[in-house]
Amino acid sequence: MLEIEFLGLSEYTSIHIIVFFLNIVLFLFSSKIVKFLNSDQENSKQLSLFRSLNLAFFFFHLLDWVMLSLNQNYENYFFKMGLSIVLTYTGIIVYSMMTLYSKTKFGVSREVDGAKVYYDSYSSRMVNIIVMVIITLMVLMYIIKIWGFTSLLETTGLFGLIVAFLALTNAIWAPDLYYGMVILNSKMLEDGDVISFKDETKHLYIINKVTFIYTILLDVTNNHRIMIRNAKMVDATINNLSKKASIEGLRHYHVFKIGYPARSEGEKSYLDYKEKVDEMFTYVQEEAFKDEEILINENIPFTWYIKDTGDYAVEFILTYHISSLPETRSTKTIRNYLLATPRLINEITLRASYIYDIDLSTPLVHQSFEA
Repeated sequence: MLEIEFLGLSEYTSIHIIVFFLNIVLFLFSSKIVKFLNSDQENSKQLSLFRSLNLAFFFFHLLDWVMLSLNQNYENYFFKMGLSIVLTYTGIIVYSMMTLYSKTKFGVSREVDGAKVYYDSYSSRMVNIIVMVIITLMVLMYIIKIWGFTSLLETTGLFGLIVAFLALTNAIWAPDLYYGMVILNSKMLEDGDVISFKDETKHLYIINKVTFIYTILLDVTNNHRIMIRNAKMVDATINNLSKKASIEGLRHYHVFKIGYPARSEGEKSYLDYKEKVDEMFTYVQEEAFKDEEILINENIPFTWYIKDTGDYAVEFILTYHISSLPETRSTKTIRNYLLATPRLINEITLRASYIYDIDLSTPLVHQSFEA
């Protein structure tokens, strides 16, 4: 195993100059490396971390060289710090490469925004956990050897500390890790799905990523990111709009309150009233099918019916089906489907009400409809 007791200036120059230039290469190509390992995510934070570790290694490496030049008895403390950093981000890179492989090998592939994307599955997440444990232990063992704390590698040393740490902190991370696995295994909440919560059904979110501890959501309405712990995700009542119940698509409805017909001509008044309402909603359907911005299933006709006969007006329900939601991470696209389409339907209905002289306002007192 690797263990550094003391390096003289000549040994330092001959052996570790290669490590120094390798770090330069990693720094110069850090952007491409991070982009390769995180092709389906934003890379700014990962790139910043990668370059920060590179710069820290440069700093400790050069400082160690200066100290060794000034003092031949110097024991390479700064070099040990730099080498510990190198081992740390080497472990991060190896873990990222292994998770990338496990995602393509054991994960789920889906076409998102026209490109093939791999998402974590229950199997790939299990592989990632095993890989993470192995790499973490290896990095810790090598860092301990570098600093010469070999007593920590005894049975009651390193492993005892790890077991104690896990036992004391399991209440914090274990539930979220477990429920994250439950989410992936159930396949009811997957990356890219559009959801809403029970108490705010009109507020929409896209599942951006289910991680070990938390789930990242994209707020469709306000266009920002939200982080919620996996345990809270499972406890909440969630509407998954991407998992439709039939091939028809999501069923939407609008409520319109129209004043009662006059009773002067008996049943004829009602029949004229009903015919006029039918003509208005038929017009709405025809105009909606013509408008390319209205994303509805044109194979399913609109339906309308009387839901309630209230004190002041007759309550009509107009229903239609939204086209199947695409696999996307674009909040704008989802807004067009689930927010813009209903608004455009309302706009057409308002226009139709003027064409057919039907008042959509709820009267404050009993209002007769003149056919």
